[in-house]
This record gives sequence, structure tokens and C-alpha cells, in this order.
Amino acid sequence: MLLKFTLSNYRSFKGTSTLDLEARAIKEYTGNVSVSQSGTQSIGVLKSIALLGANASGKSNLFRAFDVMRYMVINSAKETAFTKTYSIESFKLSTETEHQPSSFECTMIINDVTYRYGFTCNNRRIISEWLYLRKKRREETVFIRTKNEYEIIKHFPTNFKNKLQMLTELTRKDTLYISVLAQFNIHMGVEVSDWFTKNIIYSDPGTEDAINSAAELLVNPIYNTMLNEIIKKCDLGFIDIKKQRAKPLNGKLSIWEDLLSKMTLKTSHIKYDAGNRAVEEVFFELNKEESSGARKLVAILGPIVKVLIEGGVFWIDDLDAKIHPYIIEIVMDLFNSGRYNKKGAQLVAISYNQETLKKLRRDQIVFLDKDIYGASSICALSHYKSQVSKNTFFDKMHLEGQRREIRNKEDSLRLNPEQLKEEFESELLRNGCSQYH
Repeated sequence: MLLKFTLSNYRSFKGTSTLDLEARAIKEYTGNVSVSQSGTQSIGVLKSIALLGANASGKSNLFRAFDVMRYMVINSAKETAFTKTYSIESFKLSTETEHQPSSFECTMIINDVTYRYGFTCNNRRIISEWLYLRKKRREETVFIRTKNEYEIIKHFPTNFKNKLQMLTELTRKDTLYISVLAQFNIHMGVEVSDWFTKNIIYSDPGTEDAINSAAELLVNPIYNTMLNEIIKKCDLGFIDIKKQRAKPLNGKLSIWEDLLSKMTLKTSHIKYDAGNRAVEEVFFELNKEESSGARKLVAILGPIVKVLIEGGVFWIDDLDAKIHPYIIEIVMDLFNSGRYNKKGAQLVAISYNQETLKKLRRDQIVFLDKDIYGASSICALSHYKSQVSKNTFFDKMHLEGQRREIRNKEDSLRLNPEQLKEEFESELLRNGCSQYH
């Protein structure tokens, strides 16, 4: 389960910003929280979180940042080209950061062990890397890397520690050490790498490709049952979906053509006679004969069902697009339910649906904002306890207005550098000083 994702100096994020999924001491909607074991402690973790913010506030950049981290953890040891570059873009609106490395860190619970793993890098090399873990109460340092210098700090048996040290020599300057550990089947490396693999970032891929991915899950009866059960709950006008092989235009398919022929998804409808009696089952081709909303829902249900059954985090940009608000509620409820979500799956979604927001806790509603210098920041609604009550009506306009009001109150308390200088000079004059250095 994801506890925290922290980044700095990446695209619109200049300073350190953290997406925090650790539940706060809030009494409403306790079913929206999973209780997980972190070492010897029980910890509440949010099952879902909704991101809000104006255009260009940094929402998509947050998704990109996690996607970059995920890609590097899974693939950096597999890359063969020494000159491999990554999509690392520092914050370009400040001379202080434009040539500095970007930083990424995740804290996650895996099999009751809390890992805190991160690294800083640019497009050509890893600058630093670290891994901490907590099995009981105290966090232990596993390793710290500074460029090509490594410290294996945690106590391990001598043979195992020698192996870890040997693997540092096989780690290129542009490769993450954690990826090398996973490649050589070192347990902690495999655990971290597998956890990142279970994160699915859905940023509006081709609908047809996404539907084809959903179709692959139908082979497994467990996925098939949940997928069709959810579809029935959504009341899309068809009974269920089935995977069928496309028919050849002329003649029979050869063995190889049969294996390579495209699988299509069919939706099942009931045909009625003049007396409204069911007479037969009729199949429509999903990609051609169903609405765009139905296609979008089936497309996202594939990864949703996958993380619900296997565990993981589903990141979706623009959940509201082409989907009825009622269905968005169902999607959020799937993650917040105890029946469907038994593996601690989590949802990170950009959504402004007011009915959904009213069913979320204040720590599940997170704002992304951008200051006058172009830097993005992250802040949960629960941070503003004095201004926001649990009974507040959360629609898009109200949230944006509330956020603006809070920000204006904060800004009114700040002085810019020139104002500070004037105030300081006045104070000196009042105290009998004519100049200062």
C-alpha cells in the first residue's frame, strides 16, 4: 500500500511536495480507510484519494513523476545502452533549480514491512539512492548510495553482505541499485520492484488498446465474474460482456491465423417479442455499437479489477471524462468497499464529481495549486480544519472558492521582500539607527 509519494525539482514542482495517503484522525467515513500493519504498529491508509486543481496546477505532472519513478525502478537495470536517458525535467523557472537533479521517494507497506525508497537523478546518471525499512518500531537504514559510492548499513550475514557489495560493482552510473538487486533476485529488491509493477497509471491510452487489455482478463473466471458483476451494477443497458474471436471474411482460418486473429468484446442484450417476452440473446460489438461512455468504462474496468484482485494502486487522470457521475460513484465505492477491495487496492484519481466528493473524507480530497512563481504544491483539505467542516458541500465551484479564500488569507499574512525591507528600515529608524548592513 502506498503511504507517501514525495518529489522535488520535477517539471512544475520546485520544492518538496508530498502526496500523503496516511489517514488522519478523522471520524467520518471510517470504511474509506484500510488498517494495515506497519512493523509492530497498526496504521490507517486511505483507500482512495481525489485530486483537484485548476488547469496547469500540476496534476498531470504529479502522475508523470510517479510514472518516471515506476519506469526507472522496473527497467533501469534492463536497459543495455550506457547512454540511456530518462524523461527527467527539472523546474525551469528558477536559476536555483534548473541544472539540479530531480528527487523521487515512495513510502509503502509491503507484507507488513514499511519501505522508504528514493533517489535523485538527472537524465544521465543516478546522483543518490537510499532504502530504509521498518519491520518493528524503528526504521533501519539498508543502504545509502552517493554516485558510485555505497554504504550497506543494515546488519546482514557476511556472505549476503558480500553479495550485496559485489552487486554494487555491477551497477552502472545510470542504473538504480534497487533494480540490480531485483534482477539478481535479492528479496528486498524484488519486493520493491514488484510493488511498483502493481501500480497502473492510466492516462487515456487508446480506448481500443485498453479494451483489448480488459478482454484478456475475461479468460480468468475470477476476473470475469467481478468484471461482469460490476457491469451489472452500472446498468449500461447490456447484461454482460463476452470475449469472442473475430470471424473470417472468407473461408476458414488456418491454425496460425486462428492464433493471431483478433479477439473482440461483445455485449449481451435481450431481444423481446411484441408481448415484451424475452426471445433470444443478441450480441453487439462493444467498439462499434455501444456508447463512448460504455467503452470508456469497460476500458478502465480492466485495470480497476486487476488492482482490486491483486492489490496495487490505480492512477487515473480525468476520471470524469465521458462517464456518468453515477458510474464514477460506483468506481470510487469499489475501492472504498470491504467486499470488493480485500487486497488493500488504492485509487488516485483526478475527479471533480460533487456526489463523489461528498462521500470522501477531508484527508481524501487533495488540492494542487501553483504559486505566482510557477511552482506547484500539494495540500489536503484536512489541513484547513478551522475553515472547513465535515458537513461542507463539496462541489467544484465551492472547493475552488474555498481554496482561493484560504490562499488569500494566507497570502495576506505574507510580505514580499521589498515590504520586509521597508518594515526593517522603519524599525531601525524607530530605534535610533540611520543605516544597516
